[in-house]
Amino acid sequence: MTQKTNVKVIIAAQIGIFFFGVVFFVLGTILNALGLTPAQSSTLASSLPLGVLFGSLVFGPIIDRYGYKILLIIAAAMGVVGLEILAFTNSFGAMVTAILLIGTCGGMLNGSTSALISDSSEGKARTSNLFVLGLVYCIGAIVITLIMTLLYDVVDYHKVLMIMGFFMAAAMLYFIMIKFPEAKCKQGISFRSVIKMIKEPTLIIFSLALAFQSGLEALAATWTSKYLADIGYIGKMALVASIFIPVGLAISRASLIVISRKASSKAIVLTSMAIAVVGIICLFTANNSIMTIIGTTLIGMGLAATFPATFGILGEKYSEMSGTAFSFALTIALIGNTLLNKLVGTLGTGSLLYVMLGSIVLLVVLFLIGCSTIKPEKVIKG
Repeated sequence: MTQKTNVKVIIAAQIGIFFFGVVFFVLGTILNALGLTPAQSSTLASSLPLGVLFGSLVFGPIIDRYGYKILLIIAAAMGVVGLEILAFTNSFGAMVTAILLIGTCGGMLNGSTSALISDSSEGKARTSNLFVLGLVYCIGAIVITLIMTLLYDVVDYHKVLMIMGFFMAAAMLYFIMIKFPEAKCKQGISFRSVIKMIKEPTLIIFSLALAFQSGLEALAATWTSKYLADIGYIGKMALVASIFIPVGLAISRASLIVISRKASSKAIVLTSMAIAVVGIICLFTANNSIMTIIGTTLIGMGLAATFPATFGILGEKYSEMSGTAFSFALTIALIGNTLLNKLVGTLGTGSLLYVMLGSIVLLVVLFLIGCSTIKPEKVIKG
């Protein structure tokens, strides 16, 4: 691949992850405005990670067998349809369908763009470049949250979603126009190789760690504004406080682009989780807006490291079947995401911070166990 073509591909990956940030955070910004019952809100919130789960399950084998182009085009098309349905409907059933489509789009974009960047990088540069990708994801999340906050009393959210759909259609046209890397397994993927890979303790343990990380990100994105509204913050103020979660993510990932080239993944993840715990404690004890904003910012900063750091580890170990490895890891991650979303929806927003603390403890234990299984010289090939 020529340097000019590679730049176009990297831009495509950044566009894809930007829109994943948009679609993953869009539900949290409009959930209070939908006028749903608690049970309906829980169902809608659970539908998003369910869609992402399906997208995560299918993207890996598709890109390893057929390449990136067709996958990214299909994902963008699903996102456009989902956003436009959500923009024009008041039917709960249609909302669920739209969120499932948006979630599937997000799962495909998240996994395929991470695999694309991983395939284009080596060594510590791989983890660093994944943090760059994560930063662009944060920008997408900030953009949609900021737009919804600034236009809260000015423009109906339906119009914002419609325009976002148009922009995503433009991204789909870009994917159609450029050339992507060829598929790595054109002759098909060996079933025996896949089974051997998914039985690896390293992949299983890190995937379970990502299940809790994914759940933490979903809880922060979807439930924080509702939690703040339930404890007394009014409409726009709840959104203002929750926007600092992606801001914290962005600040941390921007810093980690450099730090990850010098520090170990283990040190980065442990420090990040400690920061997240401090943020949760701030929310527990907050009695004013400033302390709440500090808490949400620290939570965002703490949740920034685990996915890029883990993908860096898995991308190096399973370089010959990175798409399928990432697909397996993200599928397990999104199962945890769905279950934790459902748990908080069932128990109520009062359980949110307790569930997040428990998830952090389990994540740290699993990540440390996963690190102990690493044998850098051993690479699983297709």
